[in-house]
Amino acid sequence: MRYLLISLFLAGAAPALAQNTGPGKDIRLQTPAELRLTATELEQALILQPANVDLHIKLGFTYTRLGKADDARRSFETAARLDPKKAIAHYMLGLIYEKKGLKDQAIASWKACLETAAEPRLRDTAIKHLNNLSSK
Repeated sequence: MRYLLISLFLAGAAPALAQNTGPGKDIRLQTPAELRLTATELEQALILQPANVDLHIKLGFTYTRLGKADDARRSFETAARLDPKKAIAHYMLGLIYEKKGLKDQAIASWKACLETAAEPRLRDTAIKHLNNLSSK
């Protein structure tokens, strides 16, 4: 179910973040080999620009597509730490923490997403997840 949510999110909510990374192809369309290359290129770019929040987020999405949840979590945590108002980082952390069964961290991430998101789609999803977590 969580993978479905992540797939749906990647398909619709963040096309601008998924585009123009790595070998020049939308990460949603990249093969695993292309995704690995994109991850390497983003990792190298972050050596030169370690405070670039957008690069951390793009790397997090790339790791998500590669099925590397722990690496994705670290990338999104770094992005959220660098820019606490970056709703998409909190959104993705909420999904990851829920998947890992880390309820308290998930709730904190969903609340942060709700507080910082301007997009109704992100806010609605955060509310649904908070309600679901509160009922458990």
